[in-house]
Amino acid sequence: MSSSNNTGTGPSTTLGKLPIPELDDTVARFATVVRPLFGDNEFEACLGKMKEFVATQGPVLQERLRKRSAEHENWMEEWWNEYAYFLNRASICFNVNYFFGFRDTPQQLRQTQLAAVLIESAMRFREQLESDNFETDNIRGKPMCMHQYQYMFGTCRHPGKTRDWTEVYSRDESGHVAVAYGGRFFTVQVPTGGNRKATIAQLERQLQAIINTSTPVERSHAIGVLTAATRDDWYAGRESLLQAAPANADRLRQLESAAFLVSLETSAPTTHEEFSLACHCGDGASRYFDKNFQVLVFANGRYGFNGEHSLTDATTDMRLCNAMVQDAEAAASEDYAETDTAVSGLEPQTTELAFELSDVVREHIARAVDYFDATVAAHELSTLAFDGFGKEQVKKLGVSPDAFVQMAMQLAYYRQFRHVPATYESASTKAFARGRTETSRSVSEHSVAWCRAMVDEPEQTGLQAKAAQLREAIAHQARFTAQCARGSGIDRHLLGLEYALLPHEPRPAVFDDAVFAASRHWRLSTSQISDPILAAYGWGEVVDDGFGVAYRIEGDALHFNVVSQRMGSERLCRYLADALTDMRFLLANAHRQPHEIRAEVDAVANVLASIKLLSASPRRPLSPASEAACVSSSESGSASVSEPASAALAPTSPADAHPFRVSAAGEAAVARAVAGELDRLPSNEIICALEMRLSRFVRESLSWALPSAT
Repeated sequence: MSSSNNTGTGPSTTLGKLPIPELDDTVARFATVVRPLFGDNEFEACLGKMKEFVATQGPVLQERLRKRSAEHENWMEEWWNEYAYFLNRASICFNVNYFFGFRDTPQQLRQTQLAAVLIESAMRFREQLESDNFETDNIRGKPMCMHQYQYMFGTCRHPGKTRDWTEVYSRDESGHVAVAYGGRFFTVQVPTGGNRKATIAQLERQLQAIINTSTPVERSHAIGVLTAATRDDWYAGRESLLQAAPANADRLRQLESAAFLVSLETSAPTTHEEFSLACHCGDGASRYFDKNFQVLVFANGRYGFNGEHSLTDATTDMRLCNAMVQDAEAAASEDYAETDTAVSGLEPQTTELAFELSDVVREHIARAVDYFDATVAAHELSTLAFDGFGKEQVKKLGVSPDAFVQMAMQLAYYRQFRHVPATYESASTKAFARGRTETSRSVSEHSVAWCRAMVDEPEQTGLQAKAAQLREAIAHQARFTAQCARGSGIDRHLLGLEYALLPHEPRPAVFDDAVFAASRHWRLSTSQISDPILAAYGWGEVVDDGFGVAYRIEGDALHFNVVSQRMGSERLCRYLADALTDMRFLLANAHRQPHEIRAEVDAVANVLASIKLLSASPRRPLSPASEAACVSSSESGSASVSEPASAALAPTSPADAHPFRVSAAGEAAVARAVAGELDRLPSNEIICALEMRLSRFVRESLSWALPSAT
């Protein structure tokens, strides 16, 4: 890295250093979360190597970590950046970067107008960030490290021959914004000194001029797609681009030194999947995935964000994103829609970065386009918007919402594949100086026992036992995540011990053990960001045979974005929906006996069957007695026809407490209400569908509660 932006947002001196766990504690926790993934013999062999390491080289390496901690603000930071990002040769577009899609504005803005609002908002945020008045982040009143903010603006990752690096440009050099449109790149100077509306108006005029005067290039001439290639290919392509013409070096530096990049997209995504995929990768032509962040503005007024991950985490970027969304929504609610774009009277200050391409560069672009298209085709992105319940209902069950969702993913995966996946959940360590993340492992003996009880051996345990297993699995996950946030995880510690080895020293056998490696092969890579401004959030899988699962926990809904290489993302979403429903049902009904649940299911089935029969039959008038009773009940106010049927079914005294005992007046009212609703049905297709769904629910979802239902 080069010089800093001098933002004054370094780690607070009041924050403590990231702790170094004790060796014995790490080994004990390692055994707890790794044992359930493997058979006894292979795990014991690995554990034996771990104990040998602790008895031999471990203490020496542990002491080196302590010395390193004394000499660095954060003993893990540099090593983690190296391991997770700079040595990673995979495509950052598909395997590293994260994306957000924002909720729609109250009133649709013009594409260039929205882009102008977002540019002005982000640059104003930068000014606040660089002032002395930028408020420190905190969680429940506890201050968080602000170090990552100095890399938010004016930075760019670069591909290296064997390792990448990130350059931080000076404030003077990074005062402009890069704009992408139709595979072309431009720089835009942001006006200063005027009022906000004038600034936005001038910016919009500059952006509109770009669209009006530029013809999109073919993807075969778009250098942006090179940044979506593998890092080795992008390194070779970038070198060829620099060699193609001397002027390319200056143009590339102007692009990479920009405060950030705005992409004026020609696509107009509508569905959840289209929106997520567009924010994830688009067509690759109007993107520069190495930039610190890219603001994405689509032709239909939707907008999103794509973040490069090497020096900042998504949680840091959310503060900027909130500011931009608030300003965009304010603009949509005011009179910006009628703003005269010529109000400032200034000429547009745009410069196109016209790169000269050699035949070699074109070959690299063609190869990058082929790789991009093949990779998109090889992937499956699916979303689940589960609106059955959300955070508030889960909290009423007395469990952690985040751990509840983690267990839903465990059950869904186990139902789909019948084995337990090594699972990564990101836990923040920003409570420490220069803190980033730790791995909260979601698998435990409790989660595995519960999944097997639900899927493999449903008849062996009752509802109460299954619920107890689930509660213990959730509690264990919540405790483990809290330990990670306190700096007592295992994965960063083990990685630090590996990095503490000197080049000439023998490598401990445990670090090359197959079980040790497989325990870090994250078939489920998961993370939660829950913010009301988001309509989409995600990233790609981190291993070829795994899933990237981003999720959001809202008050009354749960949202998932699932990406894999055709491993069954859509199917996993379906299993997730079933798992969530089953878990709530289990925790809410653990006190009940199976025959009670069976009786209730049969009652609902009978009601549906009766309604279907009624809907398929000619309408018959009520009997005189029922009609009289209905009129009498209506006049007395005991059961109005306008009330729902459930109101008439409600018991009025202990003697009427049987759920299916209804008074004559109530029966008449229900009959009138049902008949009235049936008159509105053109057919009984919906009722038939409900019957089939109930049958599927009993057969597939309640098989663990009613084994004989299969």
